[in-house]
Amino acid sequence: MSLWMSSGAFQTRDIDGVLTQARANGVRGIELSSGLAYSPDLLDVVRAANDVGDLEFLVHNYFPPPEQPFVLNVSAEGEGLQQTRALCSRALHLAKDLGAPFYSIHAGFAANLRAEQLGRPAEQAKALTAADIDREGGHARMLETVQAVADEAADLGLSLLIENNVISPVYLDQMPINPLLLTRADECSAFFEEVGRDNVGLLLDVAHVKVSATAQEFDPHRFIDDVAPWVRCIHLSDNDGRKDTNQPIRANSWFVPHLKDFVDYPWVIEAYNLDGATQWSQLELLRGVKEE
Repeated sequence: MSLWMSSGAFQTRDIDGVLTQARANGVRGIELSSGLAYSPDLLDVVRAANDVGDLEFLVHNYFPPPEQPFVLNVSAEGEGLQQTRALCSRALHLAKDLGAPFYSIHAGFAANLRAEQLGRPAEQAKALTAADIDREGGHARMLETVQAVADEAADLGLSLLIENNVISPVYLDQMPINPLLLTRADECSAFFEEVGRDNVGLLLDVAHVKVSATAQEFDPHRFIDDVAPWVRCIHLSDNDGRKDTNQPIRANSWFVPHLKDFVDYPWVIEAYNLDGATQWSQLELLRGVKEE
């Protein structure tokens, strides 16, 4: 399977609804991700669908969702780290059960963010001070956590992919210190060299690259070229370069010329809230790119 649809691309947060819409819309690969509603039988439903065999699954980030929400952060300390490690372990075992080749998770936050602040850079900038942000400590904790989770993944025959974060100019306009790790290519490359695990790679989110490039004034095309050796999967959506709005892919989206370099890896459509016709057209667009 080479083309996948994020669970965020469906017009429901209910797992039964996602499966129904996927089958109706011709989607055969689903990335189970953040935003799906918790239910006691959620994993039973997913495993049953996997057993039928007409759908395939990847496991990403904040999935399976816990009954009591928390901030998933590989740079966390204390209880937050314990919760993060526990969810990673559950996700790895689920990925193994579903036949997925890897589990993917976001890079760390070098500050203690609350759940309601995630994805809201203006609120983060207002809430944080320079003293709240510890990039050096956050990096060290992320390195240690990723190494430990990668070793658990290796024991299960899986890879662990780390997704590049996004820093918005909306944030940096108000607070000049970036609390999000792995938003620059040099930082990503140095981290993957340092982690020292063959089963660790990069989940490249091109939408994150575009916004971070605006905020940090770098060339997004150069970013992709520089991190290419680490890429093992790609998240695809578009935006205006200022906010990560998960808009649909266009034939002339800025990143399309780069996709030919990654045809052997999974491509995940991460545009959100798509109707059936748009899901199908997104898949058709990317099938055309793969066949060029």
